[in-house]
Formats: sequence, C-alpha cells, structure tokens
Amino acid sequence: MPGTARAFALTTAALALGLTACSAGGPVDGRPVAQSVPDAGEKTKKPEKPEKPAGPVTLKYWTFAPPAAALKRAITAFEQANPGIEVELRTFAEADYRERLPVALDGDEALDVVGLPVPTMTRAVANRLRPVDDWKDKVSGGWVEELDESAVEQTKKAAKNGELYSVPMGSSGGAVLYYNAALLAELGESFPETAADLESIVMRVKKEIPGLRPVVFSGEPHRQEELLFTVASQTHPTLSDDLLAGDKPWNGPEAVVALTAYGSLFDRGVLAKSALTLKGDRPAELFRDGKALFLVDGSDRSPMLSTSYRENTKVTVKKIGAGPFPTILPGAKPAVRSAVEVGLAVPKSSKHVAEAATLIEFLTAGGGVSSWAGDLTMVPSRGDFRMDSSVFANPEGKDGYAAIQDLVRDGASLNVPDEVFLERAEGDAILDVAHGRTTAKKAADRLQKEWARGQ
Repeated sequence: MPGTARAFALTTAALALGLTACSAGGPVDGRPVAQSVPDAGEKTKKPEKPEKPAGPVTLKYWTFAPPAAALKRAITAFEQANPGIEVELRTFAEADYRERLPVALDGDEALDVVGLPVPTMTRAVANRLRPVDDWKDKVSGGWVEELDESAVEQTKKAAKNGELYSVPMGSSGGAVLYYNAALLAELGESFPETAADLESIVMRVKKEIPGLRPVVFSGEPHRQEELLFTVASQTHPTLSDDLLAGDKPWNGPEAVVALTAYGSLFDRGVLAKSALTLKGDRPAELFRDGKALFLVDGSDRSPMLSTSYRENTKVTVKKIGAGPFPTILPGAKPAVRSAVEVGLAVPKSSKHVAEAATLIEFLTAGGGVSSWAGDLTMVPSRGDFRMDSSVFANPEGKDGYAAIQDLVRDGASLNVPDEVFLERAEGDAILDVAHGRTTAKKAADRLQKEWARGQ
C-alpha cells in the first residue's frame, strides 16, 4: 500500500473509532424507436380495458420529465395498443412548470394526467388531485403493488397525510462515481471500492499523467451537500432526513463524523480543493473530453453510459463506466440519497379518469416503461425492470447503470435539501470544511445554531 493510502487508512480508522465512541434521448441500432428493448421480464399481460367511450378520447398530459422525445415514443406505443385514446402531450422546463401547474389546476384547464415533482410539489397541489385509491382499480390487477415499495412510500410521505396522490414513475440519486473505463484499464487499476483505493489511483495519476485531472466534480453548494450526505449515508443511511426533520442535532456525533470524513477527502488530496471552482456542466464536459479520469455527479448523468448519447453528443472518452462513490469509514456500505423525480397523477378536473389510469399504468408498470427509460435520466419505479443491454455503449456502462439502479432504490434518505437553509447556512459551512477554513466540529456547531435560529 503506498504511503498516502496508509495515511488515509489511519485517518479513516481514527474516524471510525470516533464514531464508535460518539455513538454508543435517440435511435438504437439505427432505428428511431425506443432506446430499450423489452427484456425477458417485460410484462406481457394486458389490463382489462375500461368501457370504451362513445367516441375518441383525447387525454391532456402535462409534465416536465422525462424528456419529450422519450415520452413521445412511449405515447406512440400506448396509442397503438389503445385505439380510441389519443394523448396530447405538453412538456415544460421544470422551473416554468412549477409556476404553471398550480395555476392550470386552479383554472379551467381540464388536464387528465400530470407529472408531479413529488418531493417539492405534492403538498401544494394535493387538494386538486384524485387520490390514487380512487382510480387505480379502473385498471385490472394490483399494478401499483408491482412498483418499488420504497418509491411508493416516499411518494406517500410527500403528501404528509399518508395518502398516495401520484404513482411514482422514476427516481434519481447521488453522488456516484463515473470513470474513464478504457484509461483505468490501461493503468491496470480496478474500480475503487474505498477512498483509500481512490487515493492510491489519484496519487499515481498525479505522478504518471500530470496533465490529467484525477477527479472532477461541481463545487456548487447543492452538489457538495449531495456528496456530504452520500458519505454520511454510508454509515448512517437516514442521517439527512433525521437532521432536516429536527430529530437529530446538526452538531451531534453522527453529523460531526460525517463532516470530518467528508473533509478528509480534501485534506488528503483525494479530491482537489482547486476543483471546487468548477460549476454547472463544466466538470462533465472535462470528463467527456478525456481530461479527467473520474467524475463525481448525480445519477442524472447516466445518459453518458448509453449508445445514443455517444451518437448525439461529442464524447472523446472511449468507454464510460460508473459505480458507487467509494466508502470512507471501515464497515461502511455504498449508498446514495434518492428521490422520486416524477409521479403521475389524475387531477380532479379530468373527465376521462379510466383512460387516464390506463395511460399511467402503461407508463409506470406496463409496457411503456421500456420506451422512455432508455433515456437513462431516471431509474424506473417498476420493481422488476432491468434495462436491455442494447441501450449501453459498453459492458462497463451496463454494469454501472445496474449498480446505480440498486443504489437509488435502496436510498434511505431523501435527496432533497432544505433550499432555504442550504442557501442561508449549510452550503457555506460545508464548503468551509472542504477548503479547510474551519473544523468539522465548529462547522457542525454553526449549523446547529443557524438551524435553531431558523426554526
């Protein structure tokens, strides 16, 4: 083990002792169709159809995700399977949608299906939506029970009253580690499972390939918050939720240990402090151009693993893989926080409830999943779904996405920060730890004081 790795191991061992003491979209194969081919587990049963309307029915469907191209493929497949039902799709940028949707639900816009940003908008519009229990049986079979249980429970919790107002479509999470698979193989290195493994590779790259950045990532506060709680989730999966719910103090032992472990990544040079200046798409751009070996980012960067992404976007890197962010403390397990990105709901204004239910079943639990999921921007909520291998540009991408899928589904904490607290206090405190401007304990005490003041 190189000297730096030995030093890192001693640091993480000390942290572990401290913890113990403290805590008694595009074409596939040239065809402009779905990016994912139904796998062996693809459902073949057809739900019993509601009574056919006297004439053609047009469903008005508003949403912000997945991308329109992916949804249009799924809708084409739905209309072919359901003659007499047409879908009028309208997609929005998310920021615009958050403003437009409540106004439309309050007005005369007779919407039939809406995509809901589950964590942030469910409570705001729940009184304009039909509870799922009121319409799910208009489609035969226990299809909602076929969805990932944790995604369904998270969607219920978003309403605060235990009621399910939308059906989870897909989730995302972070942070995860993307890597230049071809270059890592040339170096004769394996994907790093621990931070000590990653440190060893980083030090080797600095010595042998000085013009290459070992690891790039965003220094924006919300991305660093995501990384901090990815580290925290490796030993305390629910810590983020506990802190934001006020169930644990920000200066408690678990939070201090998490901040210390996070700060050690920068102290040891595993993550470069200079990279904290990177913002927006710049880290991913450097990685795609072959100027970095690793990229730390969210699961929403998974499209880089697909064949269609390589065809539609200029990518210098020959092969891209992915996996969990390396564990830091002994006994830690790979983890991410996750959040249901989109839930499909039926507004009270809908006059075509049975047909709307049929569309939602198709897109969340039925044959439509494979039509939109190949975009890779979200992990589908359908419990048995696995992406077809033809979607991926290389085996490392396929295996990496499977790992991300499992991590997102196992996420115990919600990957949604308190935006006000993040802006007012949390972001600065986290970045001060990363830069070495303050200790983890002082940052934790500051966070607790600011949290109490805000409450």
